[in-house]
Amino acid sequence: MLPMFRKSFWVPYPESDVYPTVSKAREAISRYCEQNGWSCSFPGEDEALIDGALYEVYRGYETGSRGNYGVKCRAK
Repeated sequence: MLPMFRKSFWVPYPESDVYPTVSKAREAISRYCEQNGWSCSFPGEDEALIDGALYEVYRGYETGSRGNYGVKCRAK
């Protein structure tokens, strides 16, 4: 499947003015999964296993947000 058609979602990241480190991204993803009742683990540095599906973790600029950083999960 083409990358633009893969399932993806932005994870709420309250410290949008600070670049998300690996540990901060994992905290944000874990918190988001807990709030939604999903299981979550991290098999790699930039990978997350959420409810049995493997996601690539993007840490960087949130498109259209005027320079804010964010955390995005995209299906692999």
